[in-house]
Amino acid sequence: MENVLKAVDTTAGAIVALSRFVIIASGIALTVVTTANVLARYTLQSGGFSFAQELPLLIFPLFILAGIVIAAQAGGHMAVEWLYDQLEGRLRIAAFVTANAISVAAFLVLGYQAVVVAEIAGVEHSPVLQLPNSIGYYALAVGALLVSIVTVCATLRVLRLGWEHRTVIGSGEMPL
Repeated sequence: MENVLKAVDTTAGAIVALSRFVIIASGIALTVVTTANVLARYTLQSGGFSFAQELPLLIFPLFILAGIVIAAQAGGHMAVEWLYDQLEGRLRIAAFVTANAISVAAFLVLGYQAVVVAEIAGVEHSPVLQLPNSIGYYALAVGALLVSIVTVCATLRVLRLGWEHRTVIGSGEMPL
């Protein structure tokens, strides 16, 4: 059983590390593209880069979903603190497990629907870069799956270690 719990913690840690990288990389890419486009708009006669409208639309979903993954792992993706404060002991943990189960189910349904829509949207391509319009939907599907996994890991952490381990905020981090 201890090996399973270590695997759960390792999985959550790896997903969070990947999400942190995605946030940094996509944040830098969004900043560079947007800044370059503003500079080009005012210094070049062309009015900016034509791809600068498409790229952020493809990158931004990755940025947002990675943030949701980190919030879910930290235990802060559901604003139900008021309810938890009204409950104690096993009833509080039961409410937490129920809320997380509902969250996981909702994210898995969202991920499935995103894949269905991505298959439809994949026939269309962006006008400038000719990238399939399905990229954002696939990002949503992957993000929903990762949120589900870390939510399950957070639930197992609370069941194993207790309520006081519900939130995980490392040094230098701010609660969301």
